[in-house]
Amino acid sequence: MRETHRKIDVACGKMWPHPRKRPPPALFQGGVFAVMIVPLILIIVGFFGFTIALSMIYNRKVELQTVADSVALAAASQLNGTDAGIQKAISAAAEAAATGLYSYNAAGVEWDDAAISFGASAGGNGWTDAVGAGANGAAANLFFVKVDTSRLAARHGDVGTSLLQVLPSAPASFHVTSTAVAGRKSIGILPLAICAMADKRGDSRGAELVEYGFRRGVSYDLMALNPNSNSLGANYLVNPIAAPGSLGTSLMNRLDIVRPFVCTGTLALPSIAAGRITVESSFPLASVYQQLNSRFGSYVDPCTSATAPPDTNVKPYTFSTALPWLSVVPKGQAAQTVATGTKLATIADLPFEEAPSTTTPDLYGPLWLYAKAAKYADYREGVSEPTAGYSTFSTSDWATLYKPGPPSVKPGSTYPSTPYTSNTALPPGGIKGVAERRVLNVPLLRCPVSTSGPVLADVLAIGKFFMTVPATDTSIFAEFAGLRPEPLIAGQVAVFR
Repeated sequence: MRETHRKIDVACGKMWPHPRKRPPPALFQGGVFAVMIVPLILIIVGFFGFTIALSMIYNRKVELQTVADSVALAAASQLNGTDAGIQKAISAAAEAAATGLYSYNAAGVEWDDAAISFGASAGGNGWTDAVGAGANGAAANLFFVKVDTSRLAARHGDVGTSLLQVLPSAPASFHVTSTAVAGRKSIGILPLAICAMADKRGDSRGAELVEYGFRRGVSYDLMALNPNSNSLGANYLVNPIAAPGSLGTSLMNRLDIVRPFVCTGTLALPSIAAGRITVESSFPLASVYQQLNSRFGSYVDPCTSATAPPDTNVKPYTFSTALPWLSVVPKGQAAQTVATGTKLATIADLPFEEAPSTTTPDLYGPLWLYAKAAKYADYREGVSEPTAGYSTFSTSDWATLYKPGPPSVKPGSTYPSTPYTSNTALPPGGIKGVAERRVLNVPLLRCPVSTSGPVLADVLAIGKFFMTVPATDTSIFAEFAGLRPEPLIAGQVAVFR
């Protein structure tokens, strides 16, 4: 019967193998899996290799960016518009790079000056290398630094990708680079401008130096000066955000924009030397004088001790009580205002021959609270003031400098040289102060300047004025202390991406 069924199955086209000779099912599947496992492993390894490579590349990019940022900031903080500033920036860049690490902090940066260049703006294309920046007076306009790590040795940016080699056509390594641009974000100039009282940078008044009509050591009310009128002070609001050379909009109705800049004493510009500045007449003192007084530790919105710290010395030198060394008590906080036929000045500015015979010592106001009168003999036209400053006079020269009726030091008393550094008061509430915050950097304009809306005005120089007392809603009493070269006026330095 079995043989009959086998024959029937064969006749029907079916042939069943003997049960003992049928291969187990696992032998068929095992061959397929063996064929598939190798490429699957390669794919998994390649995937992990790709992930690890991306992580390594990202990490190297971050490391190089950190190096570029820190080097650019260090270099930009040294730029002051001089060849010496360029050299200091190059040195600062090398020093900052020497502290940089990469490759998971396992390797140090090998610096090359070829990686640094200098420019006049953050977004400009005219970058100058380290050699060119210090030649032919180019430094005067260079306040930005660019650091490009692609100019460093290739090893800094090479990232090995050995695990990727299991994939066809995978590169042996990737090369990454980073760049950073840093420079001045602001400049330490107050958004207040006044007229220069004369067009000449340096002139003589006997043996004394007079700068743009101002005398060092003499106090002025900055709101009551005008070289072109004897009836009204000429003072201006500087637009703190309008680029030099371009006419900005009126901000008289947007003092919320202006007040923070009055607090800090800055303009949101890297420089004002590139062109004329936007000004409006007149400075809105009644609306911003409280912000000026942050320098004395007095705060109103938006000033804070963090953004607008007080001076290290907040002592007001009140003319009637705070000058015990003077032989006479001054009649006012500044030299007495005098209206001549052509200008509004002070009695201290009148030529000797024009000073009234009735002039008395008490009309000169406080003297030499921060700065002393400078000697003209040291002045050189076209040459910057020496770092050590000009030679100065002594109080025994007051009889010659402020005649007729000169003030003098009270017999038996000692003039504190200078009061700002020796007759002081600490900021209130234990707030940490910043030295010379009471020194206002004020643009001196070529006047007259139109009073009809925002206009562009020429800046002849930046005057240094020391606030002797807190401002009021009508007056800013400040002692003239010389000129401040704009490149030396520090501002905030930031990284621009």
